[in-house]
Amino acid sequence: MRQLKDLFKKYTGKDCISCEEIPSSGSNRRYFRLKAKGVSIIGAKGTSKEENMAFIELAKHFKSIGLNVPQLYSFSKDKMYYIQEDLGDNTLFEVLKSGREKGSYNLD
Repeated sequence: MRQLKDLFKKYTGKDCISCEEIPSSGSNRRYFRLKAKGVSIIGAKGTSKEENMAFIELAKHFKSIGLNVPQLYSFSKDKMYYIQEDLGDNTLFEVLKSGREKGSYNLD
C-alpha cells in the first residue's frame, strides 16, 4: 500500500499511521481507511485503469452537480490508486436496505 500512503502524505503532509482495509462492494477495487492524527481518508486500489478512470470521472461529475459523493483528492500517475474523502461507515447499500425495509427512501 506504499502508493496509497505516498498519496496520503503528499495530500495531507502527514505520515499515515494506520491503514485498515474496509469492505468493498460492487467492484474489484479494494478500499482502505488511512489515518494520521486528526485526518481520515479513504484510499482505493483498482485492478483496471479504465474502470478507475470511469469511477473518477463519474465522481467528479456527481460532485459538480451537488450530489453527496466523496471528494476525490488525488490519484497515482498510473491511475490504479486514488484517495478520497472519508464519509464514514454508512454505505449506499445500507441506506437502500433501510429504505426498502421502511418503505421510504427519505434520507433526512
